[in-house]
Amino acid sequence: MSGMNGLTIVHRFFVLCLAMLLSSLASADLQLPAKQWLEKMQTAAIHQNYRGVFVFSRDEATSSMRIVHRYDRGEEQERLIQLDGEKGEVFRRGAVVMCVFPDNRVVQVEPSQLTNKIVQAFAKFEPDHHYYRIEMAGQDRLIDRSSIKISVMAQDAHRYSYVLWLDQQTGLLLKSVLQNDQGVELERFQYTQIEFPLHIADDELQVTKTGTLVKHEVIPSAKKDRRWPSEMKWMVDWAPPGFKKVSGPLDPGDNVMVYSDGLASYSVFIEASENKMLPEGASLVGATVAYAQKFQFGEHRYNVTVVGEVPAMTAMMVAESVKPGQYELDDVLAE
Repeated sequence: MSGMNGLTIVHRFFVLCLAMLLSSLASADLQLPAKQWLEKMQTAAIHQNYRGVFVFSRDEATSSMRIVHRYDRGEEQERLIQLDGEKGEVFRRGAVVMCVFPDNRVVQVEPSQLTNKIVQAFAKFEPDHHYYRIEMAGQDRLIDRSSIKISVMAQDAHRYSYVLWLDQQTGLLLKSVLQNDQGVELERFQYTQIEFPLHIADDELQVTKTGTLVKHEVIPSAKKDRRWPSEMKWMVDWAPPGFKKVSGPLDPGDNVMVYSDGLASYSVFIEASENKMLPEGASLVGATVAYAQKFQFGEHRYNVTVVGEVPAMTAMMVAESVKPGQYELDDVLAE
């Protein structure tokens, strides 16, 4: 009996030591700066081997996909399979991304359209950003894995907030929630299954083909509209605090501009009034807004559309500030 008591005491001591060790490791992880965790998230998204199932939700729509990802000899390779509705697959090898649809149509897209947009958005984010407050929000447990929770809270009404759950061992993003200034959830990304195999076989990354290749297309990027008079130069008089123009220099004829605060972004499109456009006002899909409005200066009519992950009121304020440069407009109207 005394032997049993001795074993019990030893067992309890072992459990206590283990708990203290795990607690100290967890505390050490929480003391790491948020910037280091975000860097770890970026590295894991590229260099980590993983396979699993994730769900993406916005508004009432939810879709799930199976993913296999590996990093082999300096190259990312990835395969995604749509699990809801009609079956489709996406295959990525380095910078080449191909989508295979049920009718065997193959469409090549830009790599940025496949990358997890939350991971991509944080690629250039600086944790000391003036318009966001970033905090370590503790620990959690997701799909039977310990995770680190990070909150990135917007400091004004012109942008959204994020909550991130990173795998404590690898740093991979396991879950993200994007919410507005009222705390209402707009979009959610979350793994429901995940594993990190050391080796992923080639056949796991082969796209299933049920027939002959029917069509091959390349989806082009948005092009600038060059039908404006060569003297036309567009001005955007207002941008939300912290947002700066990152593409689309205000050269004559340029009509597409992109603004970013280092995390969120939006694009401004100016088109001739005879072109087809979205209905005037705001259209919302999850966190993405498309705000369209018609304008007229003198005899010149044009449409402005603002698309991005900003609140509808912010998009409206941006759209209403777009106008032709006054000197260029006077020259055009004088002709």
